[in-house]
Amino acid sequence: MLGRRSHARVSIVAGAEGVLSLARDIAVRLDEGGQLVAISREPGVLGETVLVAVPDEGVNVIAEVIGSRPIITDGAVRHRLWLRQSSVERDATDSNLSDRGR
Repeated sequence: MLGRRSHARVSIVAGAEGVLSLARDIAVRLDEGGQLVAISREPGVLGETVLVAVPDEGVNVIAEVIGSRPIITDGAVRHRLWLRQSSVERDATDSNLSDRGR
């Protein structure tokens, strides 16, 4: 019967290459030392490069995960991620919208 747990649902072709992008909600703040700290439901992978979209500011922050530790927040397990900022990019769609208003 299809759809059972033991039934294969995904098959990866040998030699396939690509990039997997997972969107997840996080809370980001600057700590006292000016370092980016994120709170996430999933743990971070040390050395992983991440793109943090900040829609209110119209920017994307490219950062590297330099630390990840589980914490308890409001009775739930979350993960504190320390990020090293690499660069900041303006969101192209946001800048196009603001140019139209001029």
